[in-house]
Amino acid sequence: MRALVCKKWCRFDELTLESTPTPEIRPKAVRIAIHSVGVSFAANLWVEGRYQRKPPLPFTPGTEISGAVLECAPEVTRCKPGDKVIAILDWGGMAEQVIASEVCVFPVPPNIDLAAAPCLPVSYNTAYGALVWKAGLKKDETLLVFGAAGGVGLAAVQIGKAIGARVIACAGSNQKLEVLNQNGADLAINYAQEDIREQTLKFTNGKGAQVVFDPVGGMTFKAGLRSVSQEGRILIIGFAGGEIPQIPANILMVKNISVLGFNFGKYAGWGLQDEREHYADLLYSWYSAIADFCARKKINPVLFKALPLTEFVQAMKYVTSRKVIGKVVLQPGRKQV
Repeated sequence: MRALVCKKWCRFDELTLESTPTPEIRPKAVRIAIHSVGVSFAANLWVEGRYQRKPPLPFTPGTEISGAVLECAPEVTRCKPGDKVIAILDWGGMAEQVIASEVCVFPVPPNIDLAAAPCLPVSYNTAYGALVWKAGLKKDETLLVFGAAGGVGLAAVQIGKAIGARVIACAGSNQKLEVLNQNGADLAINYAQEDIREQTLKFTNGKGAQVVFDPVGGMTFKAGLRSVSQEGRILIIGFAGGEIPQIPANILMVKNISVLGFNFGKYAGWGLQDEREHYADLLYSWYSAIADFCARKKINPVLFKALPLTEFVQAMKYVTSRKVIGKVVLQPGRKQV
């Protein structure tokens, strides 16, 4: 089969597309023919060896896929050959086939296209787990979302609205603000032109946002700290901006703020089979809620661009340009035009 291969820590554009052995099925696992695989900023960190953990070399990147089940191990009960599914992987998604643990395989909602479906397993589970399970976001609270036009940010906007929260969404261009308004944002802020704290306080009558969702870090975290309400909660999702913020403890004390870290990989069991089994029911409950929102058309994953696997360099250029709205995917079965 064809697969992107990382043989040493390198730039994403230095990966090679090669013919590799078809992976063998293992206990409690499912073989999937991949239709689409998500391309994320984190994939850059994976292949450069700068992620929190390093896969064994050589490896194939890609952690969120959609496709059709080809084969199931005898113990598998969740799905059968022919089923359309999404899956959370340790790695291996940028290939024609992959083996996934049964507990990380979920049915594609009937009204969701396979090309857009890779948005769901990581981005939407991350947003739901962080907002609902970790921060306890409630109806009528105000949610402030940074990086709101990206994959996980847009998921947070949609899930916040599905819950019944008032959503303030921040992005860096007027084009992105239009999309955020279309996806339910009650207020869209262009951080390149407007002061986030000023606009947030104006929208909330001086109170601030009860929950801040921050996948960016750096100066963005500081803006969130200034915009959060008394007894508010700040969710640290990642550091796409590149800078890990230093948190001033005195402000946390004065405003009674809770800062909550959320690493989705722990609950997906990335690289840890025991963790994966331990959190299987929790993860399934998150995805069941997401699938229900999809069925009721409360959320709708946004596909920015679908490209053949051969165009992996261009796909990452879209992502790193920070002009993407939604998700970029690669499609291993699609021929280059």
